[in-house]
Amino acid sequence: MELDRPTRPLLTYGTYPALAFVTAATLWFAVRWDLDRNAVIGALTAVTIVAVLLVERVNPLQDRWSMTKASLLGRDLPFIGLAVVVEQFATAGVSLIAAAAVPHNGFGPLGRTPLLAQAAFALVGLDLLWYGYHRAAHTISRLWRVHGVHHAPSQLYVLMHQVFHPFDLLVSRFAISLIVFKLTGISPDAAFIAIAVLGLQQTVSHVNSDVRVGKLNYVLIGTETHRYHHAAQVRGNYSSVVTIWDIVFGTFVYEPRCVPDALGLADPGSFPDPRRFHAALAWPFRRAGTV
Repeated sequence: MELDRPTRPLLTYGTYPALAFVTAATLWFAVRWDLDRNAVIGALTAVTIVAVLLVERVNPLQDRWSMTKASLLGRDLPFIGLAVVVEQFATAGVSLIAAAAVPHNGFGPLGRTPLLAQAAFALVGLDLLWYGYHRAAHTISRLWRVHGVHHAPSQLYVLMHQVFHPFDLLVSRFAISLIVFKLTGISPDAAFIAIAVLGLQQTVSHVNSDVRVGKLNYVLIGTETHRYHHAAQVRGNYSSVVTIWDIVFGTFVYEPRCVPDALGLADPGSFPDPRRFHAALAWPFRRAGTV
């Protein structure tokens, strides 16, 4: 399907710049006035989600991709609740290990570089690790049984972003976060900035709205590129924030003004329906050939 001229150009071209500006301004004030970092991340996350929910409602890209009462209550909410619990445990584990093993305020060569350079390194390094795991999760059958739950929905909207198996969350929120944000030596402020940018990009990547950013798609993974990762037939764009690793490894997909014909799994019958919450969680541990 090809996109026509936007019906609501202000939302199409203004949503991402507005969200990016709010994020950047909030980060500046937080660092400048030493605000509570966890509270700032929580507020930014809430504001971003509410904003894009409104944009999805007013300016949906595809009606068939929209959130419904049945998809939210019957599928998404159990995964959202599980994600909150797993992320809290992962964050606590990262903090405990870091407190026992590394200095608090950054260390080594990276800890002495400018703040924004540290944050940029964190995002590029994080995405390299995620790219490696993510691509393996699409290639190795047992890992695909874990990661496939995120691709099982045939819709794409902001709240389905948390439809993940907890093993995926432990890889990203514990293992990769520990390595990048604690063991590389970057400062807490650099980690704070990188986490905020990561949250923004991951949220807008799953928005069901005609949001366009033009040439910025060649730098950052967002709405127009990540939908191709969820396409039923096309696979690519394994990165989470920056496009560099997809470009380097030849998996970058960007077709301006085009929309995939279908989202989800090429063979939906090969994976348990994610509305069967316990079956989806148990599937990686079952014998091959059973659903």
